[in-house]
Amino acid sequence: MWPQKVITRIEGGLGNQLFQYAAARSLADRLNCELALDLRGLVETGDRPFQLNLYRIRATIATALDLDGLPHWRSTRSTRIQSRLSQVFPDVISFPVFWPASFAFDVRFDEISRPAYLVGYWQTEKYFAWNRERILQDITLLAPLAASNATLNLIQACNSVALHIRRGDYVTNTSAAEYHGLCDLAYYRSAIEQLKKNVADMQVFVFSDDLDWARDNLQLDVPTHFVSGNSADKGYLDLELISQCQHHIVANSSFSWWGAWRAQSPSQHVYAPKHWFRDGRTNTADVIPSQWHAIA
Repeated sequence: MWPQKVITRIEGGLGNQLFQYAAARSLADRLNCELALDLRGLVETGDRPFQLNLYRIRATIATALDLDGLPHWRSTRSTRIQSRLSQVFPDVISFPVFWPASFAFDVRFDEISRPAYLVGYWQTEKYFAWNRERILQDITLLAPLAASNATLNLIQACNSVALHIRRGDYVTNTSAAEYHGLCDLAYYRSAIEQLKKNVADMQVFVFSDDLDWARDNLQLDVPTHFVSGNSADKGYLDLELISQCQHHIVANSSFSWWGAWRAQSPSQHVYAPKHWFRDGRTNTADVIPSQWHAIA
């Protein structure tokens, strides 16, 4: 049977959750139907909290009735085959499930004509760029940053550059380290040098899950602020601060990707790593928006 609403599987950290929401909400807007969020993936792993409820999203949490008959699929070869068959024979193979063919933009997404169950990470704006204004409204915090926030005031008073260093599990988790890799110091220094050609009197605001490492290793010849004070469970506050900066140097991370994408400075310059993953087999051609600058 065909579902009456778009349902999307939510999993991963805040950056991943935002991608999953933006793609699914945009599909639901195109089809003029409701959106429900399947949180079973978050419950399974238990390592990342659901944080979309901090924003003004247009979605409900999927009920038991919504999930009745939905396949509980994760990314395997057999389930990808099943998902393709389900689009052709939805009455035989439960719900029609749409799973992107690769990490790159899947052109079949634009051909979806009825509500479906979405499973994937959708890490390219090509799934929702046309819907930018509505998505920006949706991912406005219910409790915005206080006007008295000292870091916010500094950011708004200068030519601010948000620089994000992602370490965490990219260092401590062997498989994550092998797959994702790290942006090295040469990348950040190159981005700063290129920014100097376009931005006068810049001040850099460093955001990181390892600020001690950043302080010890990131030596820049421009005024630099290392942003602290927000605990790991309140990373959304850092994301908000990042989005308030005028320019951005992002890590190979969906978190800082969203900080840059949400920014609305008309003079914005964004620098991103050309190689999004250390694993060169993944097609990342669509991750970086065309107006951003990719650095090898």
